[in-house]
Amino acid sequence: MATITQIRGALLEEAVLFLLEKVGYVTVDAGSLASRPVEGMRSGHSGLEVRGRGTWHQLDALALWRYSPAFMYPLQLIVEAKCYSSRRPVGVEIPRNAVGVLKDISESYFSFRGRQRTFQAPRYNYVAAIFSTSGFSRGAVEYAVAHQVFLIQYEGVPVIQPLIDAIFEFDEECISIRGQNAIAAARRYYRAKLTEVEESLPDRHSLTEKGRDLLDGSIAEACRQIRGSYFGMLQGRWPMHLLRTAPLPPSAFLQDTVKCEVVGNDQGEWTFVPANTQRSENRWFELEFSLPQEVADLVAGSWDDPVAVANIKEEYFSYIDLSGKIGEIRRNIRLELDRDWIRKYIDGRRVRIRGQSEDKGLGSNGTDLNP
Repeated sequence: MATITQIRGALLEEAVLFLLEKVGYVTVDAGSLASRPVEGMRSGHSGLEVRGRGTWHQLDALALWRYSPAFMYPLQLIVEAKCYSSRRPVGVEIPRNAVGVLKDISESYFSFRGRQRTFQAPRYNYVAAIFSTSGFSRGAVEYAVAHQVFLIQYEGVPVIQPLIDAIFEFDEECISIRGQNAIAAARRYYRAKLTEVEESLPDRHSLTEKGRDLLDGSIAEACRQIRGSYFGMLQGRWPMHLLRTAPLPPSAFLQDTVKCEVVGNDQGEWTFVPANTQRSENRWFELEFSLPQEVADLVAGSWDDPVAVANIKEEYFSYIDLSGKIGEIRRNIRLELDRDWIRKYIDGRRVRIRGQSEDKGLGSNGTDLNP
């Protein structure tokens, strides 16, 4: 039976797909297969299914990258989103399941016929990403990194918080049916609202008036208000979703490399800003982000060794390759980072965690509230 937590996760997945499309991805769903069949994919009882080496797998959210680089099969991104309460990080069981699905699908080869023989080859490169409103446990991060499952967290990112708050207003009173059909109904209705397909909104009668009002109003509007959506790879290894209420200004990117520094506050909110630039200048921008604590912890235990710190910064934290539309042109930009930004980030998180511990009476050595 579907839970309200699963439905909220489905709504967040639809929002993520909407934001991915701003970057250059195309959502693949069961409905699109009717007009454009794809070998190895089918419309199943619960939605889109993809054939693996051992069995068929039902995927709630799948996105195809439009622009395949040379020497690489087209990229298919498996999207999974979890909308948990703020003190419930995603556990290791989620990336563990994603690894099993990803491995089986990636080993499903398709036959190509030549003049004299038939041979097999992959059709796509599949990757998986898990998006979370509440961070990830240490075990989840370690397992995902080891198996190349990408993790994106929205904890402490102000621009997306109105969307998260609106999704949490969606409760049991918003659905008039039960079971897995409730997830599909909420998903299809919300997707139709985001894509503004108003001719025949699906599943109207599966939602109560309260549910339709939320999906029509605050949940859809909060997603549309995120007009700047960019994905970056920190040092080519760690994915980041960089967000803004407005698109990035083209005047800030006259070159493909921009020097940046990090700015944080006591609320645990962090942004990249252009170095040596004032807020009043037209080259000014802010990109909000959040980074799993375990990634920052790569350097946390080495501050007493300046050489080790310098080497780690150079290897892991010196640049971000950013992709997205800037001035209606798809761009690939490198943000060169201030060498001290990661220390500011770690120190800021420590101060905030210490303050939260003291508020709860745990003292300065209290339990880390962001495991």
